[in-house]
Amino acid sequence: MINLLLNQTLKNKRMSHIGNFCVVTDRVEYEQADQVFPLHPENQFYLDEIVENKVKGAKTLEIGVGSGVLSIGAVKAGAKKVTALEINPRAKNFAGFNVVLNGLEDKIEIKDGNIEDIFRPVQSEQFDYIISNPPFEPTPPGIDYYLHSSGGIYGLNFVEKLVKDIDKYLTEKGHAQIVTFAPGDDKQPFMLVDMAKKYLRGSTTIKVNPIAMKFDDFVERFVQIGKATAEQVDAMKQQAVKNCVTHLYLCMLHYEKGQDKLNVVSTGKVYENWDLPLESAVPMGKQG
Repeated sequence: MINLLLNQTLKNKRMSHIGNFCVVTDRVEYEQADQVFPLHPENQFYLDEIVENKVKGAKTLEIGVGSGVLSIGAVKAGAKKVTALEINPRAKNFAGFNVVLNGLEDKIEIKDGNIEDIFRPVQSEQFDYIISNPPFEPTPPGIDYYLHSSGGIYGLNFVEKLVKDIDKYLTEKGHAQIVTFAPGDDKQPFMLVDMAKKYLRGSTTIKVNPIAMKFDDFVERFVQIGKATAEQVDAMKQQAVKNCVTHLYLCMLHYEKGQDKLNVVSTGKVYENWDLPLESAVPMGKQG
């Protein structure tokens, strides 16, 4: 009876194994704005990049818990306790299920997030490790799109909210780790580099996946999957030309307080097909 009930519950969901645990998400075909994000290469990238000597025993904050994959990964890597913030009620339900599924209900607390002031739910606290896989897709303005991905014309709106205030919430020896798409030219993701220079006064390392894609090719998919008009996407392309943006990169930002320095390096591991869900050749929002 229990197995039958579980099978019925998971019938229209996606069970994915990553690292030494598993999580349940929505399927790619679920097209509502409150979709719980199917696992992508960025999730594996993130778990590969967790700094174990920093996360071990750490009081940890995740902003945008989604399925809970990063919070679970942080605890598996040694985090003492994770406070996870989320604005999407559907995602909170999935994350709670996944936390219990992995036996970590005493290690992870899920709280309501705040879309306008992302640190407000924890405004009196500091954390040893801050993690986030924020909404970061370059997105045509005004379209109805997934909460987990809509990041403004260059995908950096939420990332900017994160980095500009992160020092207030990070302990003196704490560490922050953020995965994001980042626009740039054919040499580097200069918009993320410029943002780090503007807001971060400590030690920053940006690790760049060596496989980039053309910005125009990425935004063109919004027309292909029926989420935007050709006119909306053409306006994005024209703006990109004005700002010298030609490419899109998958990046990991590591940050600690201390000496003001910035390094941009290539990842040791190459993450291919990083714009598609794991084990899928289908863009988000399109059945296949």
